[in-house]
Amino acid sequence: MSRRLDRGRSRAAFTLVELLVVIAIIGILVGLLLPAVQSAREAARRLQCQNNLKQIGLAVHNYHDVHRQFPWVNANSTLSGGSLFVSILPYVEQGNAFQRYDFTKSNRDPFNRQVVAQQLPFYYCPSDGRRREVPSCSVDAGRAPGTYAVSIGTRDYNQYWSWIGAPQPELDGMIVYSDSVDRRTKMASVTDGTSNTFLVGETAYNLPDYKFSSGECVGQPRFSFTYWCNPFPGSTACTTQFAFNPRDFADDGIFDPGWVRSFRSDHVGGVQFVFGDGSVHFLSDSIAAQVLDNLASRNDGEVLGGWNL
Repeated sequence: MSRRLDRGRSRAAFTLVELLVVIAIIGILVGLLLPAVQSAREAARRLQCQNNLKQIGLAVHNYHDVHRQFPWVNANSTLSGGSLFVSILPYVEQGNAFQRYDFTKSNRDPFNRQVVAQQLPFYYCPSDGRRREVPSCSVDAGRAPGTYAVSIGTRDYNQYWSWIGAPQPELDGMIVYSDSVDRRTKMASVTDGTSNTFLVGETAYNLPDYKFSSGECVGQPRFSFTYWCNPFPGSTACTTQFAFNPRDFADDGIFDPGWVRSFRSDHVGGVQFVFGDGSVHFLSDSIAAQVLDNLASRNDGEVLGGWNL
C-alpha cells in the first residue's frame, strides 16, 4: 500500500530552465555587488595609506624635535647611503633596525641587507599594484620596496647637484639633500607655512616603460626603483617639475624619463600627501600645475588658503 502511494507522489525538483534562471540572477547580483566590494576594499587601502603617511609625518616631526632640524633626503653627503626613511627608523618603532644599519656603507652593501631587505608595511601603500616582486633582480640588491618619497620642491635634482659648492639657490622643498655645503631645513625655513607645504607624497611601481638597463633583468619592465632605503632622486625623493601622477601604458611609445621623479599612485584620480603640519590630503589629478608648485615650495611667498576646497 505504502509503495503504491510513494509511486504516485510527485517529486519536488528544479527543472533545467529554472536552474538556468537562478544562475542568471545570481550572476547579475554578483555583477552588481562586485564593484561595490572593490570600492570598499580600495577605500580601506586608501585609509591605510593615509595612516602610513601620518605615521611618517609624525616621525619626521619627532626627529626635528630631537635634532632641531629636518632629516636630509640622504643620511650623508652621498646618493648611495641611507635615506630619510632610514634616519627616522627610531621614530617608527624600528630602533633595533636603526642600530644595525651602518651609515658608513652604501644601502646596497651586504652588511646593510639585514635592514634594507625588511618589508616594512608603513613604508608601502597597499593600493600599489605589485606589478613585479621586489626584490627580484640583481639590480634590486636585496632591497625592499617603498612607495613614499619626500618633496624636494619644484626643481629637478640634476640642477641641484650642479649647484654644489656654488652660491646658487638650493632646492625649494621642505626636505633637501646634504652635500659638501651645510644645507639644512628647519621648521622656521618653511615660511609659506607647514599647512601649505608638502612633506612626503606617494610613488608607485606603475611605469611599465621604465625598464632595467643592466643586470640579469635587462630590458624587462622595472616599473620603478622606490626602495625605502635608497635616497637617490626618483626613489625616495620627488619633484613637481614633471607630470603629476602620470599614467604610463606599456610600449605605447610615450614615456618621459622625468616621470620616475614624479609623485604618483595607484589610487583612482589622485595622490595622497602628508603636509608639514602632519595633515594628510588627497590631491586630484586635475590640480593646476602652478598650485602644485606652490604647495611643493616652502618659501615662494604663495600662501594658498582654501587650495583644497
